[in-house]
Amino acid sequence: MSAAPVLPTVTVDRAPLERLRETWETPRGWRGWLSTVDHKTIGLRYLVTSIAFLVIGGAEALLMRAQLAVSGQHLLTAGWYDQLFSMHGVTMIFLYAAPVLSGFSNYLWPLMLGSRDMAYPRLNALSYWTYLVAGIFLYTSLPLGAMPNAGWFDYVPFAAREFDPGLNVDFYALTLLLLAVSTTVGSINFVTTLFKTRAPGMSLNRLPILVWGTLTASFANLFALPALSAAAVMLFLDRRVGTHFFDAAAGGHPLLWQHLFWMFGHPWVYVVVLPAMGIVSDALPTFCRRPLVGYTFVALATVTTGILGFGVWLHHMFATGIPPLALAFFGASSIFITIPSAVAVFAWLATLWDGQPWYPAAMKFMLGFIALFVIGGVSGVMTAAVPFDWQLTDTYFVVAHLHYVLVGINVFPVVAGVYYWFPKFTGRLMDETLGTWNFWTMFVGANLVFFPMHIVGLLGMPRRIYTYPAGLGWDAYNTVETVGAFLFALGVVLFAVNVLRSRRGGALAGANPWDAPTLEWSVPSPPPPYNFAVLPTIGSRHPLWESRLEEGSARSVLDRGPVLADGRETFATTPLDAEATAVMRMPEDSYAPVLLAASLGVVAYGLLFSLLWLAALGTVGTAACAIAWLWPDAATAFVGTEVTSFGELPVGASGRRSVGWWGMAGAVATEGAFFAYLLFSYFYLASMSGNAWPSAMPGFGLPLLNTAILLASSVVVWWAERGARVGATARLRTGLAIAIALGVAFLALQAVEYGRERASATHDAYGSLFYTITGFHGAHVLVGLVMLAVVLVRALRGHFAARRHEAVTNVALYWHFVDAVWLAVFTSLYVSPHLR
Repeated sequence: MSAAPVLPTVTVDRAPLERLRETWETPRGWRGWLSTVDHKTIGLRYLVTSIAFLVIGGAEALLMRAQLAVSGQHLLTAGWYDQLFSMHGVTMIFLYAAPVLSGFSNYLWPLMLGSRDMAYPRLNALSYWTYLVAGIFLYTSLPLGAMPNAGWFDYVPFAAREFDPGLNVDFYALTLLLLAVSTTVGSINFVTTLFKTRAPGMSLNRLPILVWGTLTASFANLFALPALSAAAVMLFLDRRVGTHFFDAAAGGHPLLWQHLFWMFGHPWVYVVVLPAMGIVSDALPTFCRRPLVGYTFVALATVTTGILGFGVWLHHMFATGIPPLALAFFGASSIFITIPSAVAVFAWLATLWDGQPWYPAAMKFMLGFIALFVIGGVSGVMTAAVPFDWQLTDTYFVVAHLHYVLVGINVFPVVAGVYYWFPKFTGRLMDETLGTWNFWTMFVGANLVFFPMHIVGLLGMPRRIYTYPAGLGWDAYNTVETVGAFLFALGVVLFAVNVLRSRRGGALAGANPWDAPTLEWSVPSPPPPYNFAVLPTIGSRHPLWESRLEEGSARSVLDRGPVLADGRETFATTPLDAEATAVMRMPEDSYAPVLLAASLGVVAYGLLFSLLWLAALGTVGTAACAIAWLWPDAATAFVGTEVTSFGELPVGASGRRSVGWWGMAGAVATEGAFFAYLLFSYFYLASMSGNAWPSAMPGFGLPLLNTAILLASSVVVWWAERGARVGATARLRTGLAIAIALGVAFLALQAVEYGRERASATHDAYGSLFYTITGFHGAHVLVGLVMLAVVLVRALRGHFAARRHEAVTNVALYWHFVDAVWLAVFTSLYVSPHLR
C-alpha cells in the first residue's frame, strides 16, 4: 500500500461553515429520525434494513436445507416448505438484492457526483419508508399463518383463488405494488440526480462505473416494473373481484402472467447485478494502483446489457409451447447478451494484469466475485440453448445458476463494497484478519452449497420439492449442500461481527485510507452533513490521481469555489457536460414522506382485509400528504438570482431546465409503460382467446365525443401554460378553469358510457381488460384534475410569474400525457374492433 495521499485543504471562513452545518444537519431525537432527508442517513438505513432481510431470508434457506439434507426428511410439512421457499425468494429478490444496492448509491452518488444531496431528498425518504412498510406488511403474514406460498414467481393458475383461497397470494400481490412505488420513485430520483445535479465539469465520460450501473438499472426499473405492477393488479382483481385475466375458460390465459412477470423479471436480473458490477469496476482499480482498463467499453457494455435485458424474457418460457421462430430468436438473444458481460470480465482481468494489485479483504471478495460470475454466466449460457433448457427446466440446475448469479454477482460485491466504503461510512477500518476468515468461509460455503446443485439437476432432481425418496443418488449431494449452507451462514455471522466490532473499535481511517481516485474520498470520513464545504469543479475522471496520471491538462478544483450557504443549495447543471445553469434550493426535513408511506400501508391493509373504509382512509391520507408535500414553501420558492464563480445564476428554474420537469417526465414515462403493458395484454388475449373478441362490441359515438373533449382540454392547457410563460396570469387562470371543466365532462360521459356497455368486468376477459384499462385511465384523469385544481388555487393566490411557473409546466406535461394515453386507448379498444 502506498503512502497516504495529500488531499487538498479546503479554506473556508468559519461563519459560512457554521451556517452550512446549521442548515444541513438533522436535529437529534425521534423528530429528526422520522423527518430526515439526508441521503447518507437514508443510504445507511437501506443497507442495514436490506442486510437484515438478507439474514432473515438466509434463515429461511437454512430451514429448507435442513429439510433436504437427507432423503425422507419431515422437519417441515409440505405447506410450510411452500411458504418458506416463497418467502425466501421474495425476501432475497425484492427486499434484499436491489435495495442493498440502492443503499450504496443513495449514500455515494452525491459524494461521487459533487453534490450536496439527491435531486429529490423527500422522494428519497419516501422510497425508503415505503420499502420498509412493504417489508413489514409482507412479514405480518407470518403471525397470520398466511405467508405467500406460490413461489416468488407466483404462477397462475396455481396462485388463483380456486387453488389458493387464503390471504397468502394477496399478501404477495400487495407487497409487490408497495415495492413498485418505492422502486419507481427511487429510480426517478436517481435519473434526475444524474442528469441535473452533478458538480460543474462532471461530464458523462467522467462518471464512475457504479453511477453508470445504477443509472442503467434505474431506467430498467422505470420501463420493466410496470409489467409486474400490471400483473399484480390483474392477479389481485382476479382473486378479489372475479375478473378473468388468467381464466382460459372466460377468454383469459395463464401464460399472460408469465409473459408480464418475465418482461419484468429478466431486466430485474440486471437491476440487481449491474450496480454490483459497478462496485467492482470502481473499487478494483484502487487496489491495482491503476485506472480501469477499457473504461469507455465497460460503460457502454453496462448500458448495452440493460437494453438487451428487455429482449430475452422468453427464455424463461422455452418449455411452454413457444413457436419455433420465437425459440430461435430468444435463444440467440440470450447468448448474445453474454458479450457485454464478457467485456467487463476482461476489463477487470486486464486491470489486474497491468496493475500492482494488493489483497485486503475487499479485494479478496472482488476476486471471489469474478470467479463466481464466470461460473454463473457459463451455466446461464448453457440454458440459452433450447434443447438443453428443455432437459433442465425446473431442475436444481436452474437453482444453481440463479444462486451463482444472485450470491456470486450480488452478495460478494456487496460485502466487498462494505469493506471498501466502511471507512467512509464510519471513519474506521474493518478488521482485515477477520475479513480474511469471513471471505474464505463465504467463498467455500457458497461453492459447496450451489455447485453440487448443478449435478443433482443433471441427475433429475426437480426444484420446489420438500422431500425425496432414497435411492435416487441425490442424498450425498444434498448433504454437502446443507453443510455448505451452514458454512456460508457462518461467514455472514463473521461479517456481522466484524461490522459491529469495527463500528466503534476499528482503526481510524482518515479521509482516504485506500488512496482511491474518486471524489467521495476527498471529504472527511464520515462526511459532514453538507458533504462539500465548497462545491468542486471536476477536470478529469480521477480527480484525486490527476498529478500522477497526467491524463490531460485539465485539473479539478477541490479546495476553493462556491460555498452556497444561503440555505440548502447545490448547483443544477446541464445533462451532458454538467455546466452550471442554476442554483437549486433543496427542501428541509419533512414528516410528509413517512406519513405518506404509512398511508400507503393503510391502503394495503384495507384492500387485504376487504375493509373499504380503511382503504378509503388511507387514500385520503395519501392525497392529503401529497398535496401538503407539493405546496410551495419559503425554502424552495424562487427568490431571484445568486452571484457565483460561474456568473449570476437563477435560484430555481422553469421548463426543461428545472429538476421538477425531469421528475414529471420520469413519472410520465413509467406510467406510459404501465398502459403499454395493459394494451399488450389486451392484444395478447385477443390473439389467444378461443372466445369471441370482443364479446360485446363497444360503442363509438360517445367515446369519439370524449376524445374531442380531451383533445380540446389539451389545447386549452397548452394555451394556459404559454400564458404562464409570459406572465399572463388571467389567461392562465381562465385556461385552467376551462380545462378542469372539460376534464369533469370527460369523466361524466365515461360514467354514462359504462352504463350503456353490455359487457361487465366479471363477465369475461374482454370485459375485465376493457374496464381495467379505461378505469385506470379515468383514475389518471382524476389525478390530473386534482393537479389542475391545486395549480389553479396557486394561480389565484399569485404564486406564478413569467420566471416562476415550474408547477404549471409540469402539470401541463402530465395532462398532455393523459390525453395521449386516451388516444392509444381509444384506438385499441374502440376503433380496432370495428376494423376486424
